[in-house]
Amino acid sequence: MNMADYLALKAGIVEFRPRGESTLVEAVDLIAKAIALCRDRRLNKLLVVTTGLAGVPIPTLVDRFLMVEEWARESKSIVVVALVASPEYVHPQKFGVRVAEHFGLIADVFTSESDALKWVSNCSTQG
Repeated sequence: MNMADYLALKAGIVEFRPRGESTLVEAVDLIAKAIALCRDRRLNKLLVVTTGLAGVPIPTLVDRFLMVEEWARESKSIVVVALVASPEYVHPQKFGVRVAEHFGLIADVFTSESDALKWVSNCSTQG
């Protein structure tokens, strides 16, 4: 997957919309690369819309912990991440969001793209 085909900069927010068949590991890696690209270019707001991905299993709690730990490491407190996912992928207590906070990543997960866009638009980072 060529990341550039799925990235767009709109009103100061990078939108990443990966599409196609993907494993969980591949999806996590793609998002990590999008976060790193934003960080390196000093673009501090990222909207990730994962609803175009197919074949990704529902992450376990361990998966959620590890993916968010990796994303926080890539963000270095520079990139705020709003993730849009289908409802079945969102943990009822937003476990990953709580873990992100622990690792210094400002992030949230949404089932509505408009809610995610509104949230990330109003966020700021320390970086």
